[in-house]
Amino acid sequence: MLTTETYQIVEVLGSLPADKLEEVRDFALFLKARYGTDIQIDESDEWNDEDMRDLSVASMNYGYASLGEDD
Repeated sequence: MLTTETYQIVEVLGSLPADKLEEVRDFALFLKARYGTDIQIDESDEWNDEDMRDLSVASMNYGYASLGEDD
C-alpha cells in the first residue's frame, strides 16, 4: 500500500532532471539491497480507513497548493 510519504517522494522525483533520477535510483537500489525486505503489496480495490486518510491528506495538500496556501 502506498503511503503519504511515498506520494511525497514521487512528487519530488518528478521535479528532478534525468541524471539526478539515475542517482536516486542507484541509491534506492543500494538501500534495498542492504536493508530491504520483501513486502506483500495489497492490490485489492477495496478502500480501508488508511486509504481514506491518505486520500484526504492528498486532497487537502492539493487544495492548499492550488489555492497558493502553505500547510
